[in-house]
Amino acid sequence: MENTTPELLHQEISQTLVDWAVNNGVESDHIVQSLMQDLEAEENLAIWAGMDPFEYLPQPHPSLGSRMFSWAKTAASLRNVIVFVPVAITWEAVSQATVAFAKFIETNNATTVNFLEFWQNGYDVLGQFWTIGHIASLDFVIILGVIALSLVATYLNTRGSALNKVETNQIDAERLEMALALKMYLYSMREIDKTNVKEGIASSVSALLAATSTLAKTAKQLSSVVKELENGVPAINEFGNRVGKESEKLVKQVAVLSASLTDINSSITGDLRDAVNSATVGLDLANEGLASSTQSIRTNSLAAENEIKSLQSLIKKASRGR
Repeated sequence: MENTTPELLHQEISQTLVDWAVNNGVESDHIVQSLMQDLEAEENLAIWAGMDPFEYLPQPHPSLGSRMFSWAKTAASLRNVIVFVPVAITWEAVSQATVAFAKFIETNNATTVNFLEFWQNGYDVLGQFWTIGHIASLDFVIILGVIALSLVATYLNTRGSALNKVETNQIDAERLEMALALKMYLYSMREIDKTNVKEGIASSVSALLAATSTLAKTAKQLSSVVKELENGVPAINEFGNRVGKESEKLVKQVAVLSASLTDINSSITGDLRDAVNSATVGLDLANEGLASSTQSIRTNSLAAENEIKSLQSLIKKASRGR
C-alpha cells in the first residue's frame, strides 16, 4: 500500500517544484527561489496558501522555436546586406570601365569602338574581372544567393513557429499541473477567517443536501420493494396454511400406518418382526419431522410479515424526518 503521510507529500511537492523549475529554466526566478526556501524550511506556508499559484508562478519561454527564430534572423540579415552587393559591384565596374575607356580613346583617337563594346572586350586596358559579361555573371550568382537566403529565412520562421506552438502548449500544461499541485497542497494551510469558515459551511451543506437526495431516492426504491413483499405475504401465508393442512393429513395417515404395523408386529416373529420394527421407527421419525416442518413454515411466515411491517414503519419515520 502506498504511503501518503504529510512528510512524504511535503517532500514530493518540494521535489516536483525543483524539477519543474530546472526543466523550464526558471530556477533563478526570485518567486520560485523564495517558494522553494519556504517549502524546505516549512515556513510562511499560510501566506503562500493565500496567494494564487496560477498568477505568481513565472511563465517559461520556449527554447526550440527561439533558436530557429535566431537563425532565421541571421539569414535575413545576411540577405539584407548581400542584396546590395550586386549594385555596388555593378557601379564599381561602370567606374572602372569608364576610366579605362577614356585612356583607350586617348591612345586610339581613330578608333570607332563604342563604350559597351569596349566594356565587353576590355582591349587589354580594362581588367577581365570588370568586363560586363563577368560582372553580369557575378551579379546573377549573388542574386541566387539572396533568393536562397530568403527561402531559408522563411522556412526557419515557419519551423520555429510550429515548434514554438507545440512547446508552448507543453509548457502551459506543465505550469498548470504545477500550479494545481501547489494549490491542493497549500489549501489546508490557509489562515482561518470568515471566508474560509463560510466556504467550509457551504461545502458541508452541499454534501448534506447530496446525501439527503440520495437517501430519498433509496427510500423510494426500498418502499417499492417492501410493497412488493407485502403483496406477497398473503400468498406466503396461504401456502403455509395449505402445507400445514396437508402435513396434518399426512401425519394422521402415518399414525394409522404405524398402528397397523404395531398390530402386525404382534403377530409375526423373527427377521420379519425386525423389519416391521424398523419401518415403524422410520414412520414415527417422519411423522415428527413433518410436524416440525409445518410449525416452522407457519412461524417463518409470521416472522416475515412482522419484519416487513417493521421495515415499513422505519421508512415512514425516515420520510417524515426528511
